[in-house]
Amino acid sequence: MSNGLKDLDALLEPQERLDRLIAATFRRFGPRLVDLSYANPYDGPDEEVLRALARVAAEGRGLSLQYTPYGGRVVTRRAIATRLSREYGLQFDLRDIIMTAGATAALNVVFRGLFGPEDEVIVLTPCWQDYPLYLRNLDIPTSFVALGGDKHLDLDAIGRALSRTTRGIVLSQPGCPTGVVYAKEELDGLATLLREAEARFGTSIYLISDEVHRRLVWGRRPLHSPLLSYPRSLSIYSFGKALALQGQRTGYVAVSPRMPENDEVRGTLERYVRIMGCCAPASLMQRAVCELLDRRPRVEALAENQKRVRSTLADFGYEICDAEATFFVYVKSPIRDDFRFAELLAAHAVLVVPSTLFHEPGHVRLSLTARSAAIAAGLPAFAGVLKRL
Repeated sequence: MSNGLKDLDALLEPQERLDRLIAATFRRFGPRLVDLSYANPYDGPDEEVLRALARVAAEGRGLSLQYTPYGGRVVTRRAIATRLSREYGLQFDLRDIIMTAGATAALNVVFRGLFGPEDEVIVLTPCWQDYPLYLRNLDIPTSFVALGGDKHLDLDAIGRALSRTTRGIVLSQPGCPTGVVYAKEELDGLATLLREAEARFGTSIYLISDEVHRRLVWGRRPLHSPLLSYPRSLSIYSFGKALALQGQRTGYVAVSPRMPENDEVRGTLERYVRIMGCCAPASLMQRAVCELLDRRPRVEALAENQKRVRSTLADFGYEICDAEATFFVYVKSPIRDDFRFAELLAAHAVLVVPSTLFHEPGHVRLSLTARSAAIAAGLPAFAGVLKRL
């Protein structure tokens, strides 16, 4: 067995423990189970998305379903660059877009392309569970900085953590697992900190913004991308969340056109798509997303579910993270052991994700991607478990 894999056990084990709990709960309850764990929309893609996929598949001929360049299909990259230019007011070139097999491949390519074993990367926690796993697997030193109590940026803590070896900082906008939308003012403040650290240490620091949920803002706060605040920013995106096509693994890295070393960085990333064996997404999906770039999910139903679930849990006595985006509800566990709390809910046929997976113990995450009736049926379990503690 690989010694490298052994070194990753501590990062792999929480997810694997949750997977065992999920499997056991499915065996016990079958169709009665309420799955609030993974963000797999039970209603699936809407009809417009399915029609676009069908049209593209029916039109496949000649070389339309064959290999594309390592950076992705030129027409698709140009379409995405045009869309981002219109959205952000920045002049993206098609080469600023590197197509990847979803956000996971994008993150690995960026981490390997930008950082090495002497470069420290700051990860803001709670975070999506596999940022540290990927960094550790690539032998890139990682340090954690906790978000504030309200799960917004703690600029003082970030400022203290910046050092001569800092080369990167990773966050998600909107926050995953919290659903928090960071305001322009706090991202501008982060940009100021990074510029000051670059000047002080004579280094370059990259800001990697995971924006896979940016189309799922159901509250009123507008979403501000770090691309607009900091020139050395890269945006990670996947079409899966907004289109309910997670399993199709289609995304991209967008390199800021204002980055001083823009040409070098985007060339490096294209080469690492090849070196790491990630390749570009499936040709069919690269063609399909061109038809779906302006497709925005209907968030009205998500907003109603969010308000109803949050209000109900608050009435039960739970402390909930105030947020305005994503499928997620981030709830403080009523007991210290968040995994134990998840197990108690599972015994009542309700699955959630303990926040130990997100490198912050003491909470659980609910994903409101089950059908509305199932979500409503699962909520009484939260009251029942709380009463028995």
